[in-house]
Amino acid sequence: MNKSYVIGASGLIGGALYSLLKSKSIDVYGTYSNNKEKELMFFDMNKGDFSCFNHVDEGDIFYLLSAYSNPSWIAQNKALAEELNYKSTIKFIDFLNVKKAKIIFMSSVEVFDGSKGNYSEDDKPNPLNFYGELKLRVEKYLTNECIDFTIVRTGWNVGLNKKSRCVIQLTYETLLQRNAKMAVDNFFSLSSIEDTAEGLYRASLQKELRKIHICSDAIISRLEMAKLLKNISTKGVDMHFSECQFIDIPYSEPRGRVNDLNNQLSKELLGIKYSNAKKIIKEKILYLDQNFLF
Repeated sequence: MNKSYVIGASGLIGGALYSLLKSKSIDVYGTYSNNKEKELMFFDMNKGDFSCFNHVDEGDIFYLLSAYSNPSWIAQNKALAEELNYKSTIKFIDFLNVKKAKIIFMSSVEVFDGSKGNYSEDDKPNPLNFYGELKLRVEKYLTNECIDFTIVRTGWNVGLNKKSRCVIQLTYETLLQRNAKMAVDNFFSLSSIEDTAEGLYRASLQKELRKIHICSDAIISRLEMAKLLKNISTKGVDMHFSECQFIDIPYSEPRGRVNDLNNQLSKELLGIKYSNAKKIIKEKILYLDQNFLF
């Protein structure tokens, strides 16, 4: 029986995937680099020491989830981001290729320019920011140099824990500040981390599946999310915002305006039934009200 390795199991999605694989009694190993957690093994991809995987067998599955993921931070720290998100990742992929392991690479909707939305697996990428560019570089390397791999793209992921700040929490915090602005023409996809973990697992069972999009069915607007937050949150009375156009939001790096993915292939091929996007938002709002002090 093949083994599974979750590289980045201390992260938001990696943690959910590691727990899912454990629940299925799969022989799984998870890694961390900064946030130490029980059961996980230390592995710093940047150090280039892959000796802890010398006993990997042909067909073992590696989920590559370890990467810097904040586009704003990456725009200000390009050299550090490129080292981990591209150079070290490619070196590790080369190592795994020799071992004939199966690679599941976590990519992002940020490989697209956000000009039209509803992106399918076959749409042409055109990243606007450095985060998306690095993801696309790895995608191209896998496509050109590897045999057994799957590229999984997703949008914003939401979990009911404190591991990672999601779009709902970021909007929650913004609405409690002065002069908050919400773009009426900004749209995106959401996913629960449980759905994304299930998608990653099911994708790993497929043969010759090169790309797959994992996200909820509904497209959500920034304005719609802001209204839900204000109406549902116990702190809603303190939340205020004005409506604006996406172009008026001063991001530190370019962002896509319509960042939603088409999930039809994943529903047909993987049989995933996605969580309702509004339900995800409502559950996260209740979690934030109970667990965060602002």
